[in-house]
Amino acid sequence: MSDYKYSIIIPHYNIPDLLMRCLKSIPVRETIQVIVVDDCSPEVHTYKEKYPELSRPFLEFYQTPRGGSAGRARNLGLEHVRGEWVLFMDADDLFADNLCELLDEHVEEGADIVFFNNRSVMSDDLTQPANRDFYQYLFKEYEETGSELNLRYDFYSLWGKVFSRAFIERHGIRCDETMYSNDVFFSFMAGHLAGKIRVVDEPLYIVTQRSGSLASSQFSGKAMSLKECEDRLDVSIRVARMTRKYNIPVKKKLHMEHSWAMRLHYPGHYLWRMLRLLPTDPRMFMLFLRRDFRTLLRMLKGLA
Repeated sequence: MSDYKYSIIIPHYNIPDLLMRCLKSIPVRETIQVIVVDDCSPEVHTYKEKYPELSRPFLEFYQTPRGGSAGRARNLGLEHVRGEWVLFMDADDLFADNLCELLDEHVEEGADIVFFNNRSVMSDDLTQPANRDFYQYLFKEYEETGSELNLRYDFYSLWGKVFSRAFIERHGIRCDETMYSNDVFFSFMAGHLAGKIRVVDEPLYIVTQRSGSLASSQFSGKAMSLKECEDRLDVSIRVARMTRKYNIPVKKKLHMEHSWAMRLHYPGHYLWRMLRLLPTDPRMFMLFLRRDFRTLLRMLKGLA
């Protein structure tokens, strides 16, 4: 028997003012468990004194044993979930004002995942729209075709969805404990394994755009770190392998999307990664080779 109807998991690192804004968008209700998991913020020992919002009813505050992964924080949060339904939220985002009404109206027994639409705003001025509405086309496509395929497999973020806790536990789905893209494989496998889903074309979640966030480098056009390139490419290759294994006809080739940064900024590492694929996964190597043949030739000539 669940103690709550909904559990909201929020990983946090070193943006306490934005975390407080995030928490204020969640109504204080006895049906909603809020789980904040701090990923070793430098001043975390001062938070309880500085931020009374962390002492609100039905909120639990935990800390990871070591930092560097929102995925680890999310997994720790899952260990403490006591609600029937699980939502994930980033600490710099918000929920819509009608959160509870949307949840109570649309979350229904029998569904494994409920997909809600979202909207995006600038973090430093919430009245200004931003350009992070990159999943809205999935809802438009669903409305036009009735196909669930791309919602299940191309909606890679955890936010904007409501998961059945029983479904998550039945399949043992967890996040990767990496710094970047730690939610991608969770989302992919959840979409694949889910039985009944429900699709609601109303914005439940408000995603913000700000410089300095982990997501911002992916879309800013600036050079990614080698670590970010590796994390994003590694998980996208795993997704590609699962797509091939189950013969899933998805449109988006995530491994190609996430290879460009390493290919552009770290060509030597990219070449080594591709060559490592050859003995273990020749089919995947050929996928990259067909796209990057000329690039690889230039790299090899440069190393000669």
